[in-house]
Amino acid sequence: MTPRRRLRLLARLRRHRLAVSLAGAALVVLLAGLALRHLLAELSWADVRAALGAISAGQLLLCLFLTALSYLLLSGYDMLALAAMGRRLPWWRCALGAFSAYSFSHNLGFAPVTAGAARWRAYAGTGLTPADIARIVVIAGVTYWLGIFLLLGLFLVAVPGALRVHEAPLPFPAQAALGLLVLAAILLYLLACARRRRPLVLLGWHLPVPRLGQALLQFALAAADIALASAALLVLLPAEQWGHYPQLLVAYVVAVVVALVSHAPGGLGVFEAVMLVTLPGMGRAELVSALLVYRLAYYWLPFGLAILLLGGREALRFRATPFTPDKAPGT
Repeated sequence: MTPRRRLRLLARLRRHRLAVSLAGAALVVLLAGLALRHLLAELSWADVRAALGAISAGQLLLCLFLTALSYLLLSGYDMLALAAMGRRLPWWRCALGAFSAYSFSHNLGFAPVTAGAARWRAYAGTGLTPADIARIVVIAGVTYWLGIFLLLGLFLVAVPGALRVHEAPLPFPAQAALGLLVLAAILLYLLACARRRRPLVLLGWHLPVPRLGQALLQFALAAADIALASAALLVLLPAEQWGHYPQLLVAYVVAVVVALVSHAPGGLGVFEAVMLVTLPGMGRAELVSALLVYRLAYYWLPFGLAILLLGGREALRFRATPFTPDKAPGT
């Protein structure tokens, strides 16, 4: 392909990037569905229904409790971002912004867009500019990824056989080397936060760099959030499998990363397929039933609540400042 044709192709992709992105997400969901169909080909749905019936009310309540704690911690993401920017808002406003943003991005994908739009409505009237909202999205997103990498690095180093595909675990020397590489990158990030005082300038856009204390809080907050989110899935499994939490946590982190990279809405199908591939030792029917209930409790229920909260807030704002059409001249 000549350079001119390559430039034309890139220009067309930019003009139709939304359609291309949607088509790509649809393709990923289709492929994930086909993968799930293959993985579940030998599974009896009668066994899945029996496993669903075996989930007790106590397990479901514990799942909902851990889910609520995980979403409660999300408010800290926005509070840390605002602190790095030198801004302060009431806790309830940060909680609404973070809860709405992550509920939308968890279910719709395309996190920079959906999270930014949700925060824009949640923070309306606070004086935050679109650039401020973008900074919050970036810093909160970085915080989440820091927690992902911290947990992944620690468990790869500490738990032999934690990373596997079907029945084949990654050899522990290779697994530990990967974990140490991740932890080394985290150390470099902390050193950069300790030494740099000026904001990063990217294409003329200023992004504040967290101080070392704020960076350590980022790791602690995100790691606790992800640990609670994965525990909400764990408690839906039979109690005798709760001892496999380290393996489940590594599988959960890998599944979340693949789902985020794929941009499939809510990681639908992608998350479940990766969990099934990386947890071959768990009962297939029990794991499938737990994933179904988890999708409802951790994804769809908060999404519905976020829609109600944002919709209710918009209704209150409209009542406070109702629309009045301009009067005609001379009336």
